[in-house]
Amino acid sequence: MNARMKLMTVALLAALSAGTALAHGGMGYGPHDGPGAHGAMTPEQVTQRLAPLKDALKLQPSQLGAWNAFEGKITANVQARNKLREARPAPTDRDALADFRVSMLKFNAQAAEETNAARKALVATLSPEQKATFDNYRPGPGPMAGGRGDGYGPGHRHGGGGYGPGYGGGPRGGCMGAPDKV
Repeated sequence: MNARMKLMTVALLAALSAGTALAHGGMGYGPHDGPGAHGAMTPEQVTQRLAPLKDALKLQPSQLGAWNAFEGKITANVQARNKLREARPAPTDRDALADFRVSMLKFNAQAAEETNAARKALVATLSPEQKATFDNYRPGPGPMAGGRGDGYGPGHRHGGGGYGPGYGGGPRGGCMGAPDKV
């Protein structure tokens, strides 16, 4: 697996573990944070999101332990993150909110390390064909999907998508659904 693919895989897994969709951006500290809210995931949603990858890998019985550890680590991180979010201080307490954000960043870094270790343990059990499937897997739709999906990738515009080149009224236009200027 080349370095770019490893980085993309870890980013995807960290996004799943973090319980935020990459397309939404931000840190997830809005008024609607909580299990199942915008930006937060439930353990059931993690299982749903990972199910297509599990199916695509066609895991053998001897590989299920590594898969279960991998999925369990992501699920445990989501549960722990949701519990931390419940303790978020009021937005008016700026010092406490800043401390909370630091603790969430530290938690996210630790969760990403643990998720990556579980990913490596899973990949070590996969056949070359399964590794290729794992390396090339793209969930859809979304920012890491093979297609355009709902992400904010190149060429995706407001009104037709997201924040790709041309957003913001640069030389190509494209802001807020405006047609490209060629």
